[in-house]
Parts: sequence; structure tokens; C-alpha cells
Amino acid sequence: MSFNGTDQNGNGAAPASPAPNAENGAEGASLALLPSSRQVVRAHLRVLLKPLKRPSRAHTLHRVEARRRTVTWSPPEELQVELSRSRRFGHPFVLVRVPCGHGEDGGSNGREEVARTVSSLLRRVDRVWPGGTSLYLLLPECDRAMGEAMLARIREPLTELLSEEDLLAISSVLFPDDGFTSGALFDALDARSITLATRPAPAVVAPATREAPLA
Repeated sequence: MSFNGTDQNGNGAAPASPAPNAENGAEGASLALLPSSRQVVRAHLRVLLKPLKRPSRAHTLHRVEARRRTVTWSPPEELQVELSRSRRFGHPFVLVRVPCGHGEDGGSNGREEVARTVSSLLRRVDRVWPGGTSLYLLLPECDRAMGEAMLARIREPLTELLSEEDLLAISSVLFPDDGFTSGALFDALDARSITLATRPAPAVVAPATREAPLA
């Protein structure tokens, strides 16, 4: 024991620390390479919380296109169901008829194309069904102003699918103002279609030209 309180050898040097064992050093190095329990838990959490892979844009467009190719027809009985509901609760609704039999692609194929175009503009509660060479649209809880706004909305994209005669014959009626039964509503549609189809086209007046003064 030295005077300053440190252990020394006989020659006054501090005792040497024991030399490290080579076997223990190799074992310690291998243990250091193993992941700790915290690292294992974090790796599992990263896998569990990894966000799901979003579908590619091409796959999404394919699904949208497939959805557009199919038209969900509503049964004509929907009109009777809506009549009963509107009479009970006092709600108005609009019934629209879209003729599609005079175009270049008339018939069922042209009607389905028109239905696809119209369905993309309707609400989820609206109904569409075929009848002869026409399409019928049922717009629940719509007044006349809302029905006219919907007609103006669907007419523009239909200009490329319907003939001018069919565009002029698109008509709508309002329950209960135009009819309280389905028969009365269809009669009102017929009368409205005839009136619209026979309405003369607006005359185009050429602007007046100012005559040159006589010499």
C-alpha cells in the first residue's frame, strides 16, 4: 500500500489487469451481432404497420371502365313505390322521358349508351329503366326547378348521342302538379313531348345591313 492509497507491486508499479481471453472476446463479438429484443419488436411492428399497397392507376381505370360498361336497370315498379311514398309523406318527384330511337345508333345498344351517360350524372337515389325506345328517369324529392336543372345538365352530353328530334322531345312532369297517378303522369308526358316536338325552331334573323347613300 503506497502513501497515496493505491496498490502497487514491489517495484512501485500498479498491478497489471488480467489479459482478455480470446475465446471470450469472440463470443462477445458474436453476441453483439445478434438483434436485441427491442430491435425484434420494432421489426415486427414495421411489418404490421406497413401501409397497404395501393392499386395501380391502370388497375383503377380498368375497374372504373368495367363499372361504366354495366347499367343497373331499375324495375318499372319503382314508380308505384315512389307514388305511394310521395303520397304518404307529401314529397314531390319528377318523371323524365328521354327518347332514344331516332339516332344513328338507335335500339337497345344506343339506349344503353344513353343510359350510361345519364346515370353518371344522376344521384344515387334516382332510378332509370327502359320502356320501348325511351328511357325513364325517376327523380325523388325534386321540384320543378330541380327537374329543369337536371334536364339542362343531361342535355349537353346527349347532343352527341341523340338526334335533334329526340333532344327536342325530352320531357318531364311533376308529381302531384301534373298528375296524381302513373297513368296521368304518362299522359302528361305524351302531351308534353308532342308540344315540344312540334314547337317551331327559333328563327335566325340576319342583322340588318346599312344601305350605302346614293351618289
